[in-house]
Amino acid sequence: MTMKKTVLLLLLTASACLSAAYRNTELLWEADFRSAGALKRWTDSSAAQYLPAGGPDGSPAVAFVLPKRGTRWMSIGLDPAKLRGLIQLEAVVRGKELTRGPQPYFGSKVMLAISAGGKTRHPEPLRRYGTYGWTKVCIVENIPDNADKVTLSLGIQNASGTFEVAGVRIFRCVETDDPSEGKPAVNAEAQAIPRGPGKGAKFRGFMSGGDLSPEAVGTLAEWNVNLIRYQMNPGLNVKPKADISTPEKYLAWIDSEIKRLDELMPLFREHGIKVAIDLHTGPGTGISQVASNILGAGTSLDTLDAAWRKLASHYRGNPQIYGYDLLNEPVAENYVRGVENPWLAISERLVRVIREVDPDTPIITEPDFANTRPLADRNVIYSPHFYSPHAYTHQGVLGQVRWSYPGVIDGVYWDKEQLRVSMKEVIEFQKKHGVPIFVGEFSVINWAKGGDRYLADMIELFEEYGWDWAYHAFREWDAWSIEHEGKAFRSVVPSPDNLRKRVLLEALKKNTR
Repeated sequence: MTMKKTVLLLLLTASACLSAAYRNTELLWEADFRSAGALKRWTDSSAAQYLPAGGPDGSPAVAFVLPKRGTRWMSIGLDPAKLRGLIQLEAVVRGKELTRGPQPYFGSKVMLAISAGGKTRHPEPLRRYGTYGWTKVCIVENIPDNADKVTLSLGIQNASGTFEVAGVRIFRCVETDDPSEGKPAVNAEAQAIPRGPGKGAKFRGFMSGGDLSPEAVGTLAEWNVNLIRYQMNPGLNVKPKADISTPEKYLAWIDSEIKRLDELMPLFREHGIKVAIDLHTGPGTGISQVASNILGAGTSLDTLDAAWRKLASHYRGNPQIYGYDLLNEPVAENYVRGVENPWLAISERLVRVIREVDPDTPIITEPDFANTRPLADRNVIYSPHFYSPHAYTHQGVLGQVRWSYPGVIDGVYWDKEQLRVSMKEVIEFQKKHGVPIFVGEFSVINWAKGGDRYLADMIELFEEYGWDWAYHAFREWDAWSIEHEGKAFRSVVPSPDNLRKRVLLEALKKNTR
């Protein structure tokens, strides 16, 4: 074995990607970068520059270089029959001036596309940005028995910079009993993040579900909730689902939501609960695994304007209103052409519409914190949603791999300090601009091991930075509910008392009305 190959092998093995309760066994597949000719097996291999000695200590590598934002990648088909079951993908990568794309899933790519049963998933390791040295990234995935196509892609999508890859391997992996391995002695990135003032939140509560009966609101009051994020969702509050297929029908649905909320307001007022109005579904928007409102050809901004004109006209001057949440989890990147930040432009437009009829009520916007600036209004609240890492919080929903917290998840050790790292952009945005933050959603699936510890660490960070928060969700889906418990993977039963519920109720004791 040559010294060059030895160095790369050490990167691939010495700092093995320890996973929460997983270890590697059989090597199933390995990328061949030994010659430029080997790249011909990849589709669009011309997107990569072959570096015969560009890897760690002279090992071969490939580089994807984009001075300006764009897409450049290559792909290779893998045999699904050889991969079915639990696998771990590992890659040795390096980044130079890597930027973020308009959405979190853009940037450098070491991505699998797994097609099964007519659906395709695109799992990929946690990506990094900026400039960093050779490091290993990992992801554990379950390739289902009915998988009929698996593709691996390397490169950059809708971003810029240089992304280099020196080795990719796929292993069979198995569960182990020790998720505590792999904790770093120091989380240097977390140490560099400013600490919060520790002043605590002022408003703490829940995202609403389908049950807001007097009994349900009474339960929220018993729990000392002082904030509800009220979902205006056509599939939640009425059965059958409201028809919002035309502008006229959408605005009629808004009228019906106003009527329903008006009926609830005396109950909220009686119990000292403020209301964040969450427009959860826009007119003609789409939905994906990472966004609730993808603005596209069928989206009508005029209808969105009219909806907020109705809402703001009706609720102006009402002290029970915490704020107007313009649109839940918006993605507008392809909607407004020639604008660097489309959602920022749309938010500014909606602020103008609202301020024509309501000069005072706070407005809530959900921006991409890495790619925005404050709105030109004196009373705006900025609202992130936190579900990091998705592989843990959504296990059994977006993937079939079980994870524990704290522990190594897809090659990264997650604990309270790594959660702080996931909040870095919001922390820096708040520090730079001095704006209020409201965490509109956070949660963990209730069969996830360590979910109580995860929620406690999340809430401690929110309190440290003085962020108001709403847990997702109250009596919406049993898998998110603190009144239910996951007794086994994807198995949920009613639970009048559980560790996650204790964490939330203890935090809510701090509320005042």
